[in-house]
Amino acid sequence: KSLTLEAYRSVFGNSKILTGYKNTVMITVTATVINLVMTTICAYPLSRRDFWGRNGFTIFITFTMFFSAGMIPNYLLIRNLSLLDNRWALILPGAISVYNMLIMRNYFQNSVPEEIIEAATIDGCSNLQTLIRVVLPLSKSIYAVLIIFYAVSHWNSYFDAMVYLT
Repeated sequence: KSLTLEAYRSVFGNSKILTGYKNTVMITVTATVINLVMTTICAYPLSRRDFWGRNGFTIFITFTMFFSAGMIPNYLLIRNLSLLDNRWALILPGAISVYNMLIMRNYFQNSVPEEIIEAATIDGCSNLQTLIRVVLPLSKSIYAVLIIFYAVSHWNSYFDAMVYLT
């Protein structure tokens, strides 16, 4: 008959909807920050040519991407860690994505010149200082991509909340 916004008033008048959005935003932001930190911590050493055994570690980590435990072992792990009905059950199990870590590792290997890292080492930077002062400022584009990947993944993860939260 006519255009009304009564349904929107009814939905957003319910306090549970706003609580749900608040929880979703908080979990998405927190999980995305943790994802970026964990991905960087794993990808940077694996991108360094002077890291002994990096190919073996990369194969081992990639193996976990193809052969995961499954839903029941993950549920039992969350239960045994006493994370059921806790927001951390939605954040910690996916703290790092192997696929995104491989993307970041390849970016560090191919887009950050080795000469700049050598120059930072000669100037006295430790590995952590080189990462923070040299590599991260040169990696803004990969961080923008991974923020989108991780945030959309967490925003759309309805099933995990149905399994781990009551």
